[in-house]
Amino acid sequence: MRTASGIWMAALLAAAMVAPALVRPSEAGEARYSGAVGAVDRTAGTIVVEGMGPWQVKEGVTQVERRTIAVTPSTGLVAIKRASGVAPSGWTGDYVESALPAWQVKPGDWVTVILEPGAGRPTARRIDVLDSLELR
Repeated sequence: MRTASGIWMAALLAAAMVAPALVRPSEAGEARYSGAVGAVDRTAGTIVVEGMGPWQVKEGVTQVERRTIAVTPSTGLVAIKRASGVAPSGWTGDYVESALPAWQVKPGDWVTVILEPGAGRPTARRIDVLDSLELR
């Protein structure tokens, strides 16, 4: 009995030591919001993302949550679309990313916004814009 419990204790200790190494630091605590762009205000430097989720249900009705997110000159805009054939990854139909010029996002676009950690207000570090053809 003592040997078996000792082995389990050693395995748990090893797992506890290895687990933090499996989480990439850039992903720890990274906040993401996905939804449709409801508004773009270049003057104010913001976009509004309208999203829904299972946690946004009140009295049986799903609520749209509007988030105003700051866009800065360092915010990266990326177009995401499927390759029509073999993608650079070698996979047929894989998603391909390409850089977008600043402010190439408009109401109705489906986006995922990755927030800048530690910013005083929600600030976009990167905005992924899904090709509208992918939504059909």
